[in-house]
Amino acid sequence: MEDDRYPAPPMRRLRVYAFDPQASTRPETAGVNVATIKLPWEQSWEEELRPGPINDYLEVIDVDPVSGQFYEPVDLNHPYLLAQDGLAPSEGDPRFHQQMVFAVAMKTIRTFERALGRRVLWAPRRVPREQRQNGKPYQTIEKLRIYPHALREPNAYYSREKKALLFGYFQTSAQDAGASWVFTALSHDIIVHEVTHAILDGLHRRFAEATSLDSLAFHEAFADIVALFSHFTLEEAVRAHIAGSGGRLDNRSLLSGLAKQFGAATGRDGALREAIDTNPGEQTPVMLTDSLTEPHERGAVLVAAVFDAFLTIYERRTGDLLRIAGVKLGARSEKELHPDLITRLAREASKAAEHVMRMCIRALDYLPPVDVRFGDFLRAIVTADHDLVPDDVLGYRLAVIEGFRRRGILPQGCLSLAPDSLLWEQPVHRLTAEHADLKLDLEPKFRRSDVIKAAAANAEQVHDWITGSKTFKATEDRPWQQVCGVVFRRGLCKEDDLETILSRSRDPNRNYPPVEIHSVRTTRRTGPDGQDLRQLIIEIAQQRRGFLDADEQRLQDEPDGGAVPKPGDFTFRGGATLVFDLREGHLRYAIRKRISDNVRLEHQRAFLLENRAGNLGLLYGLTDGGAGEYSEPFALVHRGR
Repeated sequence: MEDDRYPAPPMRRLRVYAFDPQASTRPETAGVNVATIKLPWEQSWEEELRPGPINDYLEVIDVDPVSGQFYEPVDLNHPYLLAQDGLAPSEGDPRFHQQMVFAVAMKTIRTFERALGRRVLWAPRRVPREQRQNGKPYQTIEKLRIYPHALREPNAYYSREKKALLFGYFQTSAQDAGASWVFTALSHDIIVHEVTHAILDGLHRRFAEATSLDSLAFHEAFADIVALFSHFTLEEAVRAHIAGSGGRLDNRSLLSGLAKQFGAATGRDGALREAIDTNPGEQTPVMLTDSLTEPHERGAVLVAAVFDAFLTIYERRTGDLLRIAGVKLGARSEKELHPDLITRLAREASKAAEHVMRMCIRALDYLPPVDVRFGDFLRAIVTADHDLVPDDVLGYRLAVIEGFRRRGILPQGCLSLAPDSLLWEQPVHRLTAEHADLKLDLEPKFRRSDVIKAAAANAEQVHDWITGSKTFKATEDRPWQQVCGVVFRRGLCKEDDLETILSRSRDPNRNYPPVEIHSVRTTRRTGPDGQDLRQLIIEIAQQRRGFLDADEQRLQDEPDGGAVPKPGDFTFRGGATLVFDLREGHLRYAIRKRISDNVRLEHQRAFLLENRAGNLGLLYGLTDGGAGEYSEPFALVHRGR
């Protein structure tokens, strides 16, 4: 409720567990396990915070289906709560559970928005054909729903079908868990992990599809990366660790582990997952191989590579401080580190973690829209950071490259691992949005509802440009088709293999294969030296029928083969992420996976055939050969974590 007599406070302060309830039962961590999250107070153009809590982004609904309970929603605007930074951490008060999932989720959203330079939007919900209005296959989602007590089982996951976060709770007999009942909604790591899944799905809705071993593994790895680096925003915890470790961060600890209480409660020795993949004294890290098939296990290699880069950057940022103080990093000494040195080291650790996390988040705009691979992520990190910070004086990009190289994560098609070789190639043609006759609404929007409407209108205009009834001119539109790697319309470029490979779409009566415009978004980012980077990013994807029988694939793809068109056994996708420089007005990058790439098609076919049976097939939803879109991949992936 607004009151013009007094100015609104700048921040809303809410207490949460810094890690999870288990840390409050241990003498060495109890003193640092309560953190206060600061969220910007709602502005006049934003929706007023309501009990739940409910705001522009989130809607917390506390229903417990197993017990049949509906818990009273917490009112964070109550004077008693405003006076004491919200409810005190409590395992037994459902209202604190609501407060914690809301506060940590909003903190994660704000982290992404600062790095991306725009508002976070949720993935749309696919509408069944019989329920569609005006023929639109997708429904806009304004608020992500959060259910703190949705499941009575050791699980928590992001539901792509419900567009919601579902947190479970369960009983455990493990003494190390520090409680007889474990609530995943009280784990800082698990909340950040699940919110990141939802944000990533909103950015790249096809990343959760089974196209290779890297597909779901990337989703899991990226969610772990964000959760891991969120630890370093907890100042007291970082200070305590540095004071006890002589300034070192390369040993396994509460900071390097994820979801320790959940890991103990489910029978693991220590944290659920670890970012440090080598033991003290070991030099050889875990390498990425095809034998690593489980998403978390495979994704852990990517997490370790990124954390390795963070450790290198931290050591470079603090080397001079330690030399001035006459301290050898990690060396045992009877003399404790000076409190001022501890403060400086903790500050540098937090800055390094924030910098690496932002590098990773910004890279999301430089990934292809389909079939993402770990090597693509490395190229995206290097290119995105180069665009914003051309002069890498401190060698941050080299640190990232080295972390990936040490674990065998190498991108395809690059001459070397030199930073300039890893940059995405720029298009041969100088193309602008005006050349495509696109008149997009690029004006800044303050209300989130206006941002959502403008994004939908822009996406519809781009879709009409590609698939509409206008007459295409080969001289103008042929370059666009070539750089995007998808088919606009037949006859546009007859000599291109795109034309012959896609002579038939799923529906033989259509004149073009189905095309999706996943997003049209603008960004504005500021570099450390005041660099101002403004971009327009468009994601285009297209689907093609894939067949498990290679001979049948050739018959269906052959324009004059005489085969009767039929539905495919699985969906193969291609597309491109178009990155425009708004200052110069031209297309800077077209990061694509061509729909006509038969080598990639063969790799996806082999992956599906090899893994369609058994546990991995069930995990990826491949038991039917992968023909359908598996709507809840994270439910099974996260069961038992």
